[in-house]
Amino acid sequence: MNQENPLVANLSTPASNIQQPNNTTSASIAGASGGTLLVLLANNLSESYPLKSWLVIIAPSVSIVLSLFWKFISKKTNTYFKGKKVEKSKTLLQKKIQAALNNGLISQEEAIVLKRKMIEIELQSIDNLANKIKSIDFED
Repeated sequence: MNQENPLVANLSTPASNIQQPNNTTSASIAGASGGTLLVLLANNLSESYPLKSWLVIIAPSVSIVLSLFWKFISKKTNTYFKGKKVEKSKTLLQKKIQAALNNGLISQEEAIVLKRKMIEIELQSIDNLANKIKSIDFED
């Protein structure tokens, strides 16, 4: 009776089917939209307009550039907001721990555990910053 049921969630392992936003898809959409818009704009110009053919020719390149730009901006924005969320959560957790330590309702043993937790938070923050510094690629 030790068989796993695929229909029942196993709470001891993280869910692997959680959908994450796909930056590649949104970048492709942004690039395709920009290129298509450029072609439509060019097609609405008169035949005598000298840049009309060039606008149609560069449309695929514009699509690629827009896709790359969208990926870059999306990645930087996501990183920024994740960092803000982590800092906000860290601050809130430290305030909660400090409030629990100050209210006098917890035992001495629990206070020691909370102080250790606060130290762990600070050490983790320092470790994360050190790893961020190590990951910076300094070119010669």
